[in-house]
Amino acid sequence: MPLRTSREVTGFRPPSGARGPLTRSLLALAGAVLALSPLTGCGPADPAEGAPRAGAPGAAVPVDESNWPKSTPDKGLARGLVLPLQQYMQTYKESVVIERAARGLQTECMAEFGFTIVFPPAGVNPPPNADDANMSRRYGITERDLAEKYGYGIPPDAVEHPAPPRLTPAAIAVLTGRKALDPRAEPAPATYQGKKIPKDGCQGSAFDRIGARIDFGLSSRLDHDSLVKSQETPEVQAVIKAWSGCMRKKGYEVADPYAATDLVRRVEGVETSGKEIAAALADIDCKKEVDLVRIWHTVDAALQARQVEQNQLALQQLKDKNAHAVKAAEAALRG
Repeated sequence: MPLRTSREVTGFRPPSGARGPLTRSLLALAGAVLALSPLTGCGPADPAEGAPRAGAPGAAVPVDESNWPKSTPDKGLARGLVLPLQQYMQTYKESVVIERAARGLQTECMAEFGFTIVFPPAGVNPPPNADDANMSRRYGITERDLAEKYGYGIPPDAVEHPAPPRLTPAAIAVLTGRKALDPRAEPAPATYQGKKIPKDGCQGSAFDRIGARIDFGLSSRLDHDSLVKSQETPEVQAVIKAWSGCMRKKGYEVADPYAATDLVRRVEGVETSGKEIAAALADIDCKKEVDLVRIWHTVDAALQARQVEQNQLALQQLKDKNAHAVKAAEAALRG
């Protein structure tokens, strides 16, 4: 039976992959909006008293790119490690460029329907990983300085997020083409005050203009497959067994690095316990002792090299589409 993957147990949150840019944009906006009302057939309803209006400008918020995750780790046991499939993924930095341009185009589109919307800035709430490979935690935790503070957890979000606009039902319909900020929501009426709403609303129109409706499912699936298959190889099974033996000597009974997150029960919102930190540090020390990360990465990378060779045309097309979208987004931002 294959082990669980780093996606399931180590804080993985995809910036691309199975969720395309449009879906991710919609979900991000849904998480930011203060409150929603059921869609009515009338014009835009007034927000509740005291809430920011859709046209109210928000405070400028600086984006600290130093907090953005890196595709290639610059510290820890995974320092400098890359995988062949990473060049066919969309990085978080690229997704922010596209999102910034898309939000500008969405603002213009919404204005054509009479709405003045100021969107939250893109890039202020980065995920733990820069792309689907999730290199810093792909083989379990690898950064000792983080483990000393957070155990198996990830640093808390310390950014003060700007107050988002409160979208009226009509604004939601024009922005998304749906009756709620949910990609599964029921479609909204096709027109607003006699003007046709674009497919998937102003949001969909913006991504179409940039050419950013890209399905990264292939690179994401291949990346997941290589990780699962690498776990089944004799080389990786042997080094995992050696790691488990090292952990046993330190007083921990655990079969694999992903199961290590269950050694100490975590309580969200509570400061990381000394027991969890001790287990996490033992975990990393044992990885270093048996050379787990290097050995596992070598096998993983070899599998991916074969995957790239077998899917070269489709992967190159994916890479080219992404590069085109990023260039189009940069051009849109320049005006």
